[in-house]
Amino acid sequence: MSDLKDLIKKHKKTEIQIKKITEDRLKDRTSESWAELRKLKKIKLKLKEKINKKKLNII
Repeated sequence: MSDLKDLIKKHKKTEIQIKKITEDRLKDRTSESWAELRKLKKIKLKLKEKINKKKLNII
């Protein structure tokens, strides 16, 4: 269970980072900010997949 909780915490932190970058991106439309946002969204998706797999294994 602690692994699952850790994954959920990482997922939440990534979501917060994505929100901050999205807000900043409204003013700063550089390709660097877009690349960083894209990278974080990929990480978030991978974490979500891991969380779902763990939940299925527990049930």
